[in-house]
Amino acid sequence: MSPVNSVTVSESNGLTFLDVDNALATARISLFGGHILSFVPKSDNKERLWVSPHAYLNGERPIRGGIPVCWPWFSDDHGREKGALPAHGFLRTQVWKLIGSKDSDSGTTITLSPSFSRAEGFENDCSVTMVVTVGKTMEVSLITENTGVAPFSFNCALHTYFHVEHIQQTCLKGIKGQYKDKLDAWALKETPSPYTITGETDRIHLEPIKTAEIEVDGSVYTEVVSHGNDSLVVWNPWQGAASISDMDLFGYKHMLCVETSLTQGKTLTPGASHTLKQTIIPR
Repeated sequence: MSPVNSVTVSESNGLTFLDVDNALATARISLFGGHILSFVPKSDNKERLWVSPHAYLNGERPIRGGIPVCWPWFSDDHGREKGALPAHGFLRTQVWKLIGSKDSDSGTTITLSPSFSRAEGFENDCSVTMVVTVGKTMEVSLITENTGVAPFSFNCALHTYFHVEHIQQTCLKGIKGQYKDKLDAWALKETPSPYTITGETDRIHLEPIKTAEIEVDGSVYTEVVSHGNDSLVVWNPWQGAASISDMDLFGYKHMLCVETSLTQGKTLTPGASHTLKQTIIPR
């Protein structure tokens, strides 16, 4: 399918990219993984997403940074031994298809679907669609529909890596309640206030947080609005980035993951659908 005028198709190292350039913003999407790599609103021309300079952009591995699509499980929560199935599911390592695009006064809307949504570990009949709208804001909707005759359960996430100038001058607002701390045997803890990042952080906040703010140097930089989520994940590897092959030693200083997530299990009956949506609002 040929895209609309605001979208240019390019290829590099065997991957196909969709480059969006309209009156309101620019963006880049890799069809490998259905992976959003860039969002730059023209209101301030500042990149909102972070991609590792060492990311694999050749299809050999999932891309480090941007917005990876986690589905139909989050992390290694697939019911088998860790490593038996790919972490975060199998959508982020397959080639997606462009199934629609349109331009309007509010921006450019692109609709994508993965090559398949049934594989080892998830053998249910369903369809998955991702709708991305690039304008003054970026809206990303991940839509799962049960097309079979039996109910199934799944988890998913929009694993967004946000770019920040200085992690030590970054604060999160709007997050409350308890979280599970992966770094402390999944202990339940209360959300800190003020919410700053001072070391390795891997937390699943267990409330369906709808609006979170990323504040840098005392001013709100980006607002993250979530819909259809039951949790919000916050992650920064800190100096542990040195052990991650596709991150550089100091990459943690310029990124913070705030992930719109389903981590507690969502059941879809036949014919039902669910939309997980994240809206990135520049401030």
